[in-house]
Formats: sequence, C-alpha cells, structure tokens
Amino acid sequence: MPVMQSYMRLLFGLRFLMLLGSVGAVFGSLLMFWVGGLHLVEAAHALLGHAEGASTQVVVYVLEAVDAFLFGIVLVIFAVGIAVGFVVRLPAEYARVLPDWMKVSGVGQLKQILSEVVIVVLIVMFARLVVEARGEFQWNILILPASVLLIAVAIRVLGLDDHGAKESDDAGKGIAHPGEH
Repeated sequence: MPVMQSYMRLLFGLRFLMLLGSVGAVFGSLLMFWVGGLHLVEAAHALLGHAEGASTQVVVYVLEAVDAFLFGIVLVIFAVGIAVGFVVRLPAEYARVLPDWMKVSGVGQLKQILSEVVIVVLIVMFARLVVEARGEFQWNILILPASVLLIAVAIRVLGLDDHGAKESDDAGKGIAHPGEH
C-alpha cells in the first residue's frame, strides 16, 4: 500500500499545476482591462478630435472597450474558479463571503461561462460591423449572427446552458424535476 499512497500523493500534488492556469487567467484579465482602457482613451481622443464620423468611431471604441472589460471579468471568474474550485479549499468564513457568481461548481460551469462569453463577443463584433457599415450592408455581414445562432443551438443541444447544467447536476444527485417521476 505505500506505493499506492505515493502515487496518490503525486496525483493530488499535480492539482497545483492548475494554479498556473489560474495565474495565466489573472494575467490575461489584467491585459484585457488594459486593452479596454486603451479603447476608452481612443474613444475620448476621437470625440475630442471632432473628426468627421467621430460619433461612429466613439461607439465602436466603446463597444470594443465593453467587450474587453467583459472578457477580463470572465477571466477573473475563471482564475478564482480554478483556484478555489479545484486547487485550494477556502476556510468556511471566506467561502461564505465569496459571491455566488464567483463560486464554480465544476468544469461544466466553466464551459458554460466560456460559451456565453463567446456569444457575447460575437454579438459585439456584429454590432461593431453594423456601426462601421454606415448603412451599406453586404450579405457577408450575416455570417456573424448566423454563427451566434449556431453556437447558441450547439450550447443548447450539448446542455451547456443553465437548464441543461441543472438537469445534469440534479441527475447525478438523483433529484427529479417537477413533472418527472
């Protein structure tokens, strides 16, 4: 049995490698917040420059800033989720203080968050294209909304949405939903 215990210690020790992913997510988050700030500076510069089409450019820069900030926030959630959900166990008093939206119950929840962010990023990209088109639309602008629709359908089919995640979590616990026997 000592050999088995050594293997188990080694395997459990490998979970600390996940901290590298957590640190990487924090670094990526800081970069995204920086990029969002740069977009806001560009928006202010375009507005103060009073160039032709400045209002359109401001909208584009602000959309890109919001997109970057959103992705930065998601990376923070990933970092905390990886660290607290898979590597370290928080003392009870800290776990109670952690907001519910930062508590990750498993890899499925991380996949759900990532898939939702991909959809939002594509929607922001589409909005930027619409603003930049200035009424001169071409058929290929419909590729992004079609992609959003296909990804949303795939998320639903794979059960990565809230409803599908709830059903799979409850199925593992033997919980029946209303109307089920």
